[in-house]
Amino acid sequence: MSEFPRIFHSVEFDGPFQRCLNCESTFDELAVPHIISKAFRGPECVFEYALCQNCHGEMVESFSEESRFNLETFFRANVDLDARSEKLAENEHHTDWLKECLTCQTPVQDLKEYSIAALAFGDQMVFDPFPRMMCGGCEFKMQEQISVSTRDQWDRFVRNHFEGPPAEALTPDGRIPVLA
Repeated sequence: MSEFPRIFHSVEFDGPFQRCLNCESTFDELAVPHIISKAFRGPECVFEYALCQNCHGEMVESFSEESRFNLETFFRANVDLDARSEKLAENEHHTDWLKECLTCQTPVQDLKEYSIAALAFGDQMVFDPFPRMMCGGCEFKMQEQISVSTRDQWDRFVRNHFEGPPAEALTPDGRIPVLA
């Protein structure tokens, strides 16, 4: 574990995320980790949130069985977490974990859009399999694995928690990407 880097701080709150977007518990109060997800278009963060592991788990469980199966199959086919862990096992600097797409290994400096995710416990970042980065192209491929009912569930989550996403965060089909 290491201190949380600024790239995972909230742009909206100008500092570390303090509470779960869904249950609103402060991360200091919780005895579980939390997950931070941020989407970037160029250098600008266009979408961000943090969920405690309980709420994140509930959200994933709300996805259709078909979507959960398809997403698991997508990750098994496209991500070698064991090789990644072995390669980065001794490294606790976030930039090494975020330097290339988790699935296609495209270097981050070659990307116009991507998302990043981290796992935190209190004010410490937990390594392996996080932090991670996924390029926009691979995000789109992952989105294709999601059922209509899961997409509708995600859209409700976004509508319930955000006033209105910036236009830059929308995918070509006009939807916010599901950042798992």
